[in-house]
Amino acid sequence: MFILDAHLDLAMNALEWNRDLTWSIERIRRWELGKKDKVDRVNGTVSFPEMRRSEIGLCVATQIARHSPYFHRLPGWNSPHQAWAQTQGQLAWYRAMEEAGELVSIRTRAQLEAHFKLWQKLPPRTKRPTMLNPAGPPPNRPSAMSSASKALTRSSR
Repeated sequence: MFILDAHLDLAMNALEWNRDLTWSIERIRRWELGKKDKVDRVNGTVSFPEMRRSEIGLCVATQIARHSPYFHRLPGWNSPHQAWAQTQGQLAWYRAMEEAGELVSIRTRAQLEAHFKLWQKLPPRTKRPTMLNPAGPPPNRPSAMSSASKALTRSSR
């Protein structure tokens, strides 16, 4: 099976919630027991092992940070520069996960098609999440996605 998850805030969960997404969901939840810094502690999210187990083949992941002007009703960063810098930290996390072998960048349609073919051939346990378009579109090419969006899929390293 090849499942598409259309929206995951992976980097935000890793950086703002201090969740190690290479851990199992059970381990993340045990680590969060008793923590009171965020309302939804112990409710978990996803993790790379869980994505593999669930056969998530493609995941649109985000770089997310909101600029909230003074007295704005939603929480966020005080300036656009702070919000932009937050997204750059998230991008650095995606790249670190790629270096660690958890993600593989896919920037072209041909790479995506090759990944899908590989996905169909490999046993599920050998597949890994893969990031699509981690730093925006390739040079001189328009993108169907915003530069603040990414997708994750799984492939073999």
